[in-house]
Amino acid sequence: MFANIPLLDSKVKVKVIFDDDSILIGIVDHWTSPGDSEKNVEELTIVPIQGNLKGNYINFDETEVKSIEIID
Repeated sequence: MFANIPLLDSKVKVKVIFDDDSILIGIVDHWTSPGDSEKNVEELTIVPIQGNLKGNYINFDETEVKSIEIID
């Protein structure tokens, strides 16, 4: 899922909608391939730029995500 997004490794801004409909907007910090993940799935770490989690490193995997898109 995450690997299909171009430029994911270049600190782009993304909007992530999770399965529970919560939304995070932030800057990509790190992408983890399935081969390097404990669960054998893609993982992403972002730093939110707004909201209660602003400035924190948030890690999640593809099984938690409904959609993700690069935004300006």
